[in-house]
Amino acid sequence: MADTHYIILEALPTPQVYHDLRKVAGLTPPPMDAVPKALANSFVCFLAYERQHMEDDTTPGLGQTAIAMGRLLGDCSLFLQLCDVAVHPDHQRRGLGKRIMQALVDYVDQHAPKAYVSLVAERQAQKLYPLFEFKDVQPSVGMFRMLRGRRKLDESINNEDASEG
Repeated sequence: MADTHYIILEALPTPQVYHDLRKVAGLTPPPMDAVPKALANSFVCFLAYERQHMEDDTTPGLGQTAIAMGRLLGDCSLFLQLCDVAVHPDHQRRGLGKRIMQALVDYVDQHAPKAYVSLVAERQAQKLYPLFEFKDVQPSVGMFRMLRGRRKLDESINNEDASEG
């Protein structure tokens, strides 16, 4: 079904499409002012469209928006991070996540075959990634740092310090 109804293209979404697709797919929407730079620094991005609305196999129809995406970023050789795999809820459970992942994995295999590709899996996608040979990093532990959440972290630390004193 997916092969006849959808087409996958290597392309960047507009900042608004990127933001909105992340949000509707249940991923944290990013700050809009940071999105253009983030997209410009992508190693590669793939977008999915409904075939019936395409002008041809490489041109989305007028006003047509992407319904799924996936992106890689990194140094383009040794270290890559897979991110932003998102499928609009109206099109989930139709193989689009798998098709986006296959396009990303094939691209890495061809353009950066020595790369270590990492990701942080959202709960709803944890069964998808092992299908493409991604492994759990245990006993290692994944970590992150995000400055836009700094105020809450500082408040938490200050509250802990106050309760200990």
